[in-house]
Amino acid sequence: MKRINIFLGGLAALLLSSCFSDKSNYDYLQPVDIRVEGVDEAYTVSPTGDRLQINPKIYPDNRQYDCFWTVVPASASWGDKPDTISRNRNLDYAVNMNVGSYKMRFCAKDQETGVFAYEEYNLYVTTDMATGWWVLKSEGDSADVDFFAEKKTKLDVIQAANGRHLQGTAVDLYFNFSYWRFDEVNKRDKRGNAVFVASSKDLMAVDYFTGKTILDYDGLFIDKPAKREVHAMFAGPSDVHVYVDNTVYTLFFSRYDIYKQFILKSLGDYKLSPVRHAGNSLPLLFNEKNRSFCSVSRQSPRLDYFADGVPSSKNMGMDLLFMGGLTTSAYTPGGVAMALMKKTDEEKYYLLTLNGQPSTMDLNPISKMEEIDASLNVLKAKYRTLNQNNKILYYVKDNKLCTCNLENMAEAEQNVSWPADERVTYMEYLKYSPYGQDSSWFDYLAVGTTRNGSYKLYLYPVSAGAVSPAVKVMEGKGEVKRASFMSQTSSGTYTSTLF
Repeated sequence: MKRINIFLGGLAALLLSSCFSDKSNYDYLQPVDIRVEGVDEAYTVSPTGDRLQINPKIYPDNRQYDCFWTVVPASASWGDKPDTISRNRNLDYAVNMNVGSYKMRFCAKDQETGVFAYEEYNLYVTTDMATGWWVLKSEGDSADVDFFAEKKTKLDVIQAANGRHLQGTAVDLYFNFSYWRFDEVNKRDKRGNAVFVASSKDLMAVDYFTGKTILDYDGLFIDKPAKREVHAMFAGPSDVHVYVDNTVYTLFFSRYDIYKQFILKSLGDYKLSPVRHAGNSLPLLFNEKNRSFCSVSRQSPRLDYFADGVPSSKNMGMDLLFMGGLTTSAYTPGGVAMALMKKTDEEKYYLLTLNGQPSTMDLNPISKMEEIDASLNVLKAKYRTLNQNNKILYYVKDNKLCTCNLENMAEAEQNVSWPADERVTYMEYLKYSPYGQDSSWFDYLAVGTTRNGSYKLYLYPVSAGAVSPAVKVMEGKGEVKRASFMSQTSSGTYTSTLF
């Protein structure tokens, strides 16, 4: 049983006059202590077809009550008007709602005294895509997403939901739970969960729960790029950036921004390296034209360069080979970045330590640079990834997993390998540690291989740098480009960190 919140009639009339017209004559010598039983803490339903049937008991039970039920998105801000779904005590509601988290309120007013009481409950409208792995893949000259949950697999999600794949080969995917868009039905802005999926010739924002298109390439740009060439997509502090036709475009996630599209441009003479580090702050980028570290933000109309320092991050005369992040705090994933660089015209290699979450361009992000042995195997590897908990770099050599300890540069072969006819196409260290969700935390080394037009995605648990046998192997058609675990819980939606 839950005690419910009680308001005297005068306050209730002031706060909730839109729900009831209250003309009682009040006398509160003995206020009514309203209590409710028979309502669960939370309910989970599908977006269509399910019925919410709840028969609450109200005490004292010898009185007459006016009752109603309302729902409002859990993410609603102050002033958002709830929807009334019933004006009866017993709820019998055929669910027809968008997927998402809601607050459901049951309200009761004693007819004689005008005492008004209410309680809120959690309502989750969800599908079988609420929790699982999104695997971005290329298949020929098209791209799509395969979805893997504990008991459900959905292949070619975008094709199934929209009747077509993305054009071109897979580039990247990015999740955001604060994508505001205009709701044509209710004529107001509405916040939702969106996954941005990029391929070399296409870009799409799709609904997190269904894979249906929210906006396609044409709808995501106000001023479309001259060439439909998507090179990269990466995160900012409250935005997402796409690098299209040699220009970076920015979409700001804000209810109060007029445009819900890629409207901002970063001007300048640049060619961005495919190697980057982007988390919850200014992204760390590298301009291959002048070999300088740089960044973009919605606050500046141009590509910006960091302030000089020792060693300088400008005109370095080096090529960027790799960059990965260390997560020293759950609140700052990738707070420290490690980079491998090579002198442009010499066989000299360097290990750099950088600020992985720069908040200003006024400071040089490089804190340390040291020369390393040019004969290290990790320097010639095609696929590398950094353990987010320590300075261990994983790489592939002759289809075997190897490590390089960046503390002492010692290399070692691990007891993990793949069949000779499986070619590695993807490697990433994925850390998942949402606040308050300790039981679901994981650290995986994710490795994608391909053979005869099909892929396997191996998930290897990692503890203290040691790699254990794969606990899960996902399979589908094509080649893996990226993988991300996404989960909606009662306290929000989380995703494995992407850099």
